[in-house]
Amino acid sequence: MDIVYIIMQLAFGVVGLHFGAEWLVSGSSRLALSFGVKPLIIGLTLVAFGTSAPELTVSMAGALQGAADISVGNVVGSNIANIGLVLGLAALIKPINIDPEVFKRDLPAMLFAALLIAVLPFIGGPVAVGDGAGFMLERWKGVILLATLAFIVFLMFRGARGGAEPSQAHSGRRRALLVVLTVLGLGALVAGGKLFVDGSVEAAQMLGIPELVIGLTIVAVGTSLPELATSVVAIIRGETAISLGNVVGSNIFNVCGVLGLVALVSPLVIDARVMKLDMIVMLVFSGGVTALAWHGKRLGRGKGALLLSAYALYVTNLVVGWV
Repeated sequence: MDIVYIIMQLAFGVVGLHFGAEWLVSGSSRLALSFGVKPLIIGLTLVAFGTSAPELTVSMAGALQGAADISVGNVVGSNIANIGLVLGLAALIKPINIDPEVFKRDLPAMLFAALLIAVLPFIGGPVAVGDGAGFMLERWKGVILLATLAFIVFLMFRGARGGAEPSQAHSGRRRALLVVLTVLGLGALVAGGKLFVDGSVEAAQMLGIPELVIGLTIVAVGTSLPELATSVVAIIRGETAISLGNVVGSNIFNVCGVLGLVALVSPLVIDARVMKLDMIVMLVFSGGVTALAWHGKRLGRGKGALLLSAYALYVTNLVVGWV
């Protein structure tokens, strides 16, 4: 692969991530204001679901190609990265004050989703997979996950009624432009993330870095790049509600929406190791960030550093194989 082409992929990827995040945060926050909807709700739904597009694409492709490990590992790894890397870095840049609604509804919903995906595959017992064992995620379990997502989204939008009064300064044409800006931002984020990941993988291969290390680092973090870019830009612009909502909502959608839809299309067999290690790590991260947020009702720089350190430890374990 020509080095110039790789550099162009990386450069255009960074540009796409930067402008995509800027347009998405700017468009979605002003759109929320125009309709009197809290930015937190926009972050939990529109922004979160949009930035989860890479996870949906990768997981669906993996399922259709018979690579269940990619489908499940992508979601679980992305959720861990969203909390440890994305939220950790965002809190390190600027402390995040937690909205009371997040304690009552959103963090418990994220934790419930993590518990649900950790329990559902065990129903029915293990199945033989090659020389080992695995656990099934059948279509009816996918229906349960999708129904759970629908109920959580209903609760979120019911909470949106408590927002401010709709802005009279925004005409229908103005709102349409904000919708276009938001959609363009999402598109640029997804395209930029793909270009950056492709370029990084090719560069790593040129340098002789093992494929295992590439998969556990670049590809795993790659599907979380839209969340990372959006959260960092939101923090810098003072939209902390969008930053937090983006991570929490994305994790809920990854589990209930992505895995639910994938299981509905093509039932999955989840490797026993994923269930006994990575699922538990995702639960620990979900419960850990909930506990950290409850203490002091904010995520300060110290807590951000703790989340980043925990994520670095997890990735190191994947590479070294301590557990």
